[in-house]
Amino acid sequence: MSAAHTRWMGDDIDVGDAMVADEERLSSGLAVLVTARGLDELQDRYFEWVARHVPSFAFGVYLFDPRTGETRASEVRGLSRFYVHRYERFGRAVDPVLRGAVAARRAFDDSLVAPADQWRQAPIVRELFRHYDMAHVMCAPLVSGGEIVGTVNFARNGGEPAFDQGDRRRATVAAMMFQAAVAATDLVTAIDAERAAWWGALEASGQAIVVTDLERAERHANRPARALLDAADDAWSVLDAAIDGGEATRRLTVRPAGSGAPTEVSVTSAPLPERPSVIVSILAAESSAPGLPPALRRLLTGREAAIAELVAAGRRDQEIAARLHISPNTVKHHLKSIYAKLDVHSRVELAGLFLR
Repeated sequence: MSAAHTRWMGDDIDVGDAMVADEERLSSGLAVLVTARGLDELQDRYFEWVARHVPSFAFGVYLFDPRTGETRASEVRGLSRFYVHRYERFGRAVDPVLRGAVAARRAFDDSLVAPADQWRQAPIVRELFRHYDMAHVMCAPLVSGGEIVGTVNFARNGGEPAFDQGDRRRATVAAMMFQAAVAATDLVTAIDAERAAWWGALEASGQAIVVTDLERAERHANRPARALLDAADDAWSVLDAAIDGGEATRRLTVRPAGSGAPTEVSVTSAPLPERPSVIVSILAAESSAPGLPPALRRLLTGREAAIAELVAAGRRDQEIAARLHISPNTVKHHLKSIYAKLDVHSRVELAGLFLR
């Protein structure tokens, strides 16, 4: 058995208690890392945090997608971009410290590869590391779901001490915490993307919808709902009363600001089954405007009458299509038939028939 392997086996003898102590000492940083918004902010926080626990002159993080092998994120502090490119092209494939970390699935440094005098003669040292005064290097793998998904890296110069067993333990814990923070960041990013898509679909809907998140104390009303509620003096407080009342459906009277007849609005509210603190309310205004005279109404089909009423209420073709779940072209086709049957030539004339 090699000297390097003997040392590594020796690390395992007392790693349990020491690891617990390091986890307790470093755990305060987890809250700092997991609250980062996005990978860029996470990397900044990580570099600032880890420098206090594993002092080095250079640090790096490397993340890749295990399914495709493509790089997700790569950042190095303390070394030039030219070094990063040289390492990626000439060093990564032959780096014995990286190979050791991947094989052991914990932090690995140059002292576990070879004695110091032999290490200085290693090809990667002579051809790359020594040009940047990287006398000592250490790498810890990022593990997720049993797969290696990246590494965190450290380098010390000739004036700094070699990495030891304590450094390796702390680097292993730092890698675990960084990976936990990456997972949290990925989850937040996915949730934000899903929420943005959901809000976008909600905004595009022709139906007036309000989503109230009691836990987050947030509320989102789409455009039709805002148009309905903003036109009234106390509609938002009335909406709160409807939700607090716990009724599945409640009828509200919305009184417009200034003069104007009140509008009857039905509010149907229900919590999401998977998140009871999120309540979805669907608003439907019931216009008190007079309808078509019965003699004219009998000339139209049920669909034509519905479209005529919406036109008289000032709705556009796109809004009518969304409300009735038909295409705008179908709306136009029905309008031509309505105009012909009622002997009108414009939306204004059609609306006028409702005022007779």
